[in-house]
Amino acid sequence: MADWLGRRRQRQRRKKTRHRKTKRAKDVRGDFISSMPDEILHHILSFTVTISAIRTSALSRRWRHLWRELTSLYIHDFGPQARGINQILIHYTAPKIMCFHLGIYNDNHSTAQINSWIEFAMSRRVQDLSLTFFNHRKYTFPDFFNLSSSIEQLSVKLRDRHMIPGATVSWESLRNLSLRRCRIRDESIVTIISGCPKLEFLALYYCGVFNCLDLSKSLSLTRLEMKHHRWGSRPTKIIAPNIHYLRLETSDTCNLVDVSSLTEAYLDIGIDGNFSFRVDFLLTMVLKMIAKVQNVERLTILSVAEIRRFPFRVLRVQTLIVKIKFVRSVIPGIAWLLQNSPGLKKLIVHTTDKGSMMDDKYVDFYLDSQGLKLDKYWRLKYGAFPTSCETHSMLRSKRFNVETIGIVHRMSAEKHQDARGTGCMVGRF
Repeated sequence: MADWLGRRRQRQRRKKTRHRKTKRAKDVRGDFISSMPDEILHHILSFTVTISAIRTSALSRRWRHLWRELTSLYIHDFGPQARGINQILIHYTAPKIMCFHLGIYNDNHSTAQINSWIEFAMSRRVQDLSLTFFNHRKYTFPDFFNLSSSIEQLSVKLRDRHMIPGATVSWESLRNLSLRRCRIRDESIVTIISGCPKLEFLALYYCGVFNCLDLSKSLSLTRLEMKHHRWGSRPTKIIAPNIHYLRLETSDTCNLVDVSSLTEAYLDIGIDGNFSFRVDFLLTMVLKMIAKVQNVERLTILSVAEIRRFPFRVLRVQTLIVKIKFVRSVIPGIAWLLQNSPGLKKLIVHTTDKGSMMDDKYVDFYLDSQGLKLDKYWRLKYGAFPTSCETHSMLRSKRFNVETIGIVHRMSAEKHQDARGTGCMVGRF
């Protein structure tokens, strides 16, 4: 009897043990994310704004202090986070910050407060620093902001306010610099560039005060991006003999003085409105820009309506990418580019219904003023293509895609014949 009771108790203990192990395994499977190492959880939370990461502390004890060790902080001053920026930084315990993004969208904070937040990030040797000041009109950067040996990527976005650096700028490790709506003068650009010996990428978006961008002394700079809109001002000179990649979006004059090392260029010469009186000016500007990038291997161009069949030197481009609206006025420009690119190996054409486009009537007016017969020049030859007005009408009636596909395929066959065996490709229609 005693043996039977003993065996029964053993079976019950083994059963309870198996039950506990099964329950523990189910709990682990049910909360798989919490079982991950802290490094993985920190990486996951780094893709969210900081206030969302803080909310995860209510999940369990495992998550209570997890956000304090994040290496990326995304802080803004609107919503529930508006009054808690100081508290967030007080409870933050990570010794080093990889990314620090600060967005100020109102004037409720003093300059001293903002300076303390930036100083906090720089004291933790931040590598990626992003600052956005939308409505804070009285703020000026402190002197310590101009001195850093840890920042490798810097992005500053102001609301059309002057960015005036101090007498000395020393960003020894900076490789990527992006400035948006920062009104910068020529002398300020010289000061900034001279303090960045390792700068590789520079982006200037709507920073329309300077007249000359001289990057000749920046030997490590290889990529330049500019979005530039300044009507009625003097041409902006660009001196960048060391850059390999240029992306230029402009609706006004840019003089490419020296871009002799370019291998890839992206040109978007836009037209804001119906500026019929600027047709001649735009034509001249586009031709001059293309002359400066004639030796690149890869060229992307978004404005071919202004290009006409005028005497011009041969392009050495191997890959040509054209992004256009398929209207009658752009076809001569495409033909002109193909005829002047004997070494072309690949042609990619993207059709789009977005962006600005010069109306056909202004092109007609310009050609007529030059004494060219429109019917002989391009109107009859490319009559199969719709005009800009017809294109808008087809878009409204949803016939654009069907009619354009047939036209583009016919053009593709003709251009393959005109390419004289260069192996051109027309894709992504």
